[in-house]
Amino acid sequence: MKITPIVTREYRMIVKKRSFLISTILTPAIMAAFVFLPVLLTRVGRGEKTIHIADYSGIVATSLIRTAVRSAPSLQLKAIPTKGTNPGEMVPRYNQELITKKVDGFLLIHPDVLASRKIHYYAQNISDFETNRYLVETTRAIITRHILEKQKIDAEIVLDATRNIHLETFKVKRKGASPSSSGLDYTLSIFMLTILFTIIMAYGQLIMRGVLEEKNNRVVEVLISSTRATTIFYGKIIGIGLAGLTQVALWIAIGGLFIAQSSIPVSQSVHAFLSPALAAYFVLFFIIGYFMYSILFSIVGATVNTDQEAQQFAAPISYLLIIPFLLGIMVTQNPDSFPVVIASLIPFFTPTLMFMRISVAMPSTFQILMSICLSLVTTLFLAWLGAKIFRTGLLMYGKKPSIREIMRWARHQ
Repeated sequence: MKITPIVTREYRMIVKKRSFLISTILTPAIMAAFVFLPVLLTRVGRGEKTIHIADYSGIVATSLIRTAVRSAPSLQLKAIPTKGTNPGEMVPRYNQELITKKVDGFLLIHPDVLASRKIHYYAQNISDFETNRYLVETTRAIITRHILEKQKIDAEIVLDATRNIHLETFKVKRKGASPSSSGLDYTLSIFMLTILFTIIMAYGQLIMRGVLEEKNNRVVEVLISSTRATTIFYGKIIGIGLAGLTQVALWIAIGGLFIAQSSIPVSQSVHAFLSPALAAYFVLFFIIGYFMYSILFSIVGATVNTDQEAQQFAAPISYLLIIPFLLGIMVTQNPDSFPVVIASLIPFFTPTLMFMRISVAMPSTFQILMSICLSLVTTLFLAWLGAKIFRTGLLMYGKKPSIREIMRWARHQ
């Protein structure tokens, strides 16, 4: 039997499944939800908050309330009378109101706020960083203006001279520079890396489980009676790989249609990031990563006898795919640092780590070509080694083999 029927059989078995269609649609949607949904929910989920202010300095409350009307309409600020009271008795008094949620927060400003530069905020939820930041920055601006006016210095001139600088970032490529957001670049890089990791892992596990199932069901014995074990080995990998490539092509097509729709607001930064060149690199590194890891997973499937044994052997392989995530922050901060460059040239890390470097800042052509060549050489070696182990392990039943036994299979002619 030639390899073509095996490739066709494996390909059809995958793409005809309903799960293939479902995963093609849901996988990018779920990955996008994990990356973008928290940010969206943070914006959408912000409701109105009622905060009472006890200002014993007489400086902050009025200006803070006036400013909030313009710049923070979701905050309902209200000054409470402080005459005849002291700060120490205000906190116990508001504890019950905070617990019963009559108010969402209580801001206490002591008389010595000019000297101490401290304000005290009490709430059941103190994790609303946006509210905390607003209260601090606005109070600081109010106190600054008060001090300047007290010293008879024109506050407008000083505040204008000390205004914040807004950094606009532009991503430089060979075709020129285009506006881009550093946060967006990082988010999209992680998003693309996550999809790449997911599909390489998913199809690798699919091959491993398929080989293990056919081995246990003795189906493989029927196949071996009509063809060689190496033909089955390469046929399975190529057939399932073509199914994975079909899924990647569909994702790229869907993404291209999504971006091309003028009715869908997509920022210029997203257009600049999701370029045809990046899509081509995604496909290239998927192919490299898939074949490299699918060979390893198929070896595991052929050498073990139970699913539990398979998971034990597959765990170290999974760690090789997880390591690039640990280096992700280093890549975004300095993609050309020595540790990152060396790690991206290690064949087992190249598919994910070199792709992330490309998505952040394009490495030199020499480094990209070198990483591809090293990965191809490693993949060819693994294919040669894997075929020898696969041939022996496929018909081995019984006890779990040791690493020494597997190496002996590899040396067997």
